[in-house]
Amino acid sequence: MKVSIIVPFCQEFEFNYIKDCFTSLEEQTVKDFEVVFVSDHVSDKVLDKVRNIPVTFPIRFISLNDERTGVSAARNEGIKNSEGEFILFLDCDDYLERTAIEEYLESIGDRDLLHARRRRTPYSRDGYYADRERILAEREAAAAEREAAAAAAEEENEDEDNDSEEAQFTKYTQIDPDDWVGVFNKIILINPAFSGISVLGIMIRRSYLNAMGILFNESYTCFPDLLFVSQLMCSTDRVRRLTSVLYLKRKHSDSVKMPSLAQRSDEHQKLIELMESYRLVKSYESLRGTYSEMRLDGKFIRLYVSRISPYFLRGEKSEIPKVYEQAVQCLPLITKDALKHSKHYSRRIVKYSMTHSPEKIARKVRMHSARQTLFRLMRSRSATKRFLYRKIYATGKLKENTVMFESFFGRNYSDSPKYIFEYLCQAYPGKYNCVWVKAGKKDHNLPFPAKQVTRFSFAYFKYLGKSKYFVFNVRPPKYFIKREDSVFLETWHGTPLKKLGTDMDAVFMAGGTDIVAYKKNFTDNSKKWDYLIAQNAFSSETFRRCFEFHGTMLETGYPRNDIMHATPDVMAAKIREVRAKMGIPDGKKVILYAPTWRDDEWYGQGQYKFTLQLDLDRLRSALGQEYVVVLRTHYLIVDALNLEDYKGFAFNGSGSDFDDISLLYLISDILITDYSSVFFDYANLRRPMLFFTYDLDKYRDVLRGFYFDLEELLPGPLVFTTDEIIDTIRNLPEVVEKYKDKAEVFYEKFNGWEDGTASKKVVEQVFK
Repeated sequence: MKVSIIVPFCQEFEFNYIKDCFTSLEEQTVKDFEVVFVSDHVSDKVLDKVRNIPVTFPIRFISLNDERTGVSAARNEGIKNSEGEFILFLDCDDYLERTAIEEYLESIGDRDLLHARRRRTPYSRDGYYADRERILAEREAAAAEREAAAAAAEEENEDEDNDSEEAQFTKYTQIDPDDWVGVFNKIILINPAFSGISVLGIMIRRSYLNAMGILFNESYTCFPDLLFVSQLMCSTDRVRRLTSVLYLKRKHSDSVKMPSLAQRSDEHQKLIELMESYRLVKSYESLRGTYSEMRLDGKFIRLYVSRISPYFLRGEKSEIPKVYEQAVQCLPLITKDALKHSKHYSRRIVKYSMTHSPEKIARKVRMHSARQTLFRLMRSRSATKRFLYRKIYATGKLKENTVMFESFFGRNYSDSPKYIFEYLCQAYPGKYNCVWVKAGKKDHNLPFPAKQVTRFSFAYFKYLGKSKYFVFNVRPPKYFIKREDSVFLETWHGTPLKKLGTDMDAVFMAGGTDIVAYKKNFTDNSKKWDYLIAQNAFSSETFRRCFEFHGTMLETGYPRNDIMHATPDVMAAKIREVRAKMGIPDGKKVILYAPTWRDDEWYGQGQYKFTLQLDLDRLRSALGQEYVVVLRTHYLIVDALNLEDYKGFAFNGSGSDFDDISLLYLISDILITDYSSVFFDYANLRRPMLFFTYDLDKYRDVLRGFYFDLEELLPGPLVFTTDEIIDTIRNLPEVVEKYKDKAEVFYEKFNGWEDGTASKKVVEQVFK
């Protein structure tokens, strides 16, 4: 047996990832390996589920049945029970490239260690390969465009970006793969944080491991790899590095329910392990006087300034002496050159800490933090506003009967906040001082008097701190302070088809969103909600779980849907008004197309792309005599629809002129959507619906995942092309008859609470 792959199984939630792990092993191009699967006090029920996963490779199941626990103990037990010439560690929530074992064995030669590159990914295995294919296709398309442009301009050179990438790649691959310093730098120093050291991706010769007696320190609970990898690297010069990515590190997207070791909050233990490992690495003679040592010291200086010295100010009092004891042993080890090249404050705090107590260090850190805050306030109006919000606006007496409303981050006057506002003003005229948040300078067109404040203005922060009541349909800012006597009503904005909050298996958000923190931010935010509106029993149960909501659930249905239960005269008047405003010709039926956004297609934070897959030319040719189309994109989509070529047939239902999508429901005869929650609302009208799910596999299996089986749930057909849409609409009576029973079941399940009085019920419960 050439390779022993040791797979620790320490936390039961990791079972959700094991299938990907095993599949990656099943598909290896070289099969000369065994798997040693070590379970750390996992229940027999879950372990039996693992045993029942069908595999063809040899696998040995080992259990830690004594007092030993943790990933270090599991790995040590795996080493003890393995038989291969080489050892490779694989966490059960990660997976390997298909050619990993083959490339490792071809490259290791007579070396003791072979290090291949790791890549962190939030994707499942299928999602990773799908995303990689998408990226490669985009690169090929971009390259083709560049070649065409170059040919047209008769340019001989490639563009600068491509040259730069090629130069960087060449430089990277020209690193001597057998150079100890180069390999050391890549393993120990490649990450900005010293905590990034990992054994994952390193193949180890068993005879070397046994000869040196290197094992994991089982007292290490946060960063078990630090000492182990340091000992591995500093006890041999027979090392090699591969530039190939062979190991895929699955990034945990749920740091609340499924935290990785590094995501746990035992800060003092983390700091102690980091400092002990730093001292160990510094003890190796082979490192002395090298550039690598100075880089290592620079990394430790940053660690000390950013985490260790602030711990003396904010840490647990009982643990501070232990952290300080380690720190005073580490600080003298920093070289003068490294200190010389560090920032001014870093040099000062390091030198000061060598001769002063943790209490005095804490005072120094506090003074520096205060100065930094002052400098930020002087340089930044945004920082000044937040400071005033925390220190002044969010203190003192609340403004009784003042209500702050926000819909979709102030972008429009719509949704349930709109209808709650209108009912409040009608039922209690003059009693409440209402404040509406707007996203820009343009005011909302409000039917009742209310103050309007621009989001993130000084006035916005003032009312965010002083208002007694809040009515939002999205989450408030992360820094929102929930005051003891204030009342926060979260209306939310739809029954979920797509998984939400902590139910999501992965998070693909725009603009570099911190995936690890996403779910924790979500649940921290929901703790500030006093009330949450649910449209139906499914939403009530789901919201409780996925938001970890513990306040009062208002099981009333959505106020925004009251308009769809208005009297026939009121609805007819609204329909005439909206059709006239849009310029829709009399006698034409209306198809409303309202797709959602795609999590992985974006320009930046909160700015999503949209590519229209509906063929308007074919649609107009086939249905234009009887129908027109109104297109309504999601509020997060920033791409403007250019419908100049379709005047009289296609109408833009997005933008400030049509904030309230409920009014577009009223004028439409057919709804076409995809995975948007709009169909849960539209069902109130009992009109036909089509579901244009052209990217169903990707959206369901990669991006989000659904709470339901769409074919079983949806009260209308799934269509995948424009031709299918045309054919379905031409045969609409037969389609309606086919889905009649399913539509009735759907209505009773998801719209049974809604009768046109949701606004009244909500106001009576929240405002007493």
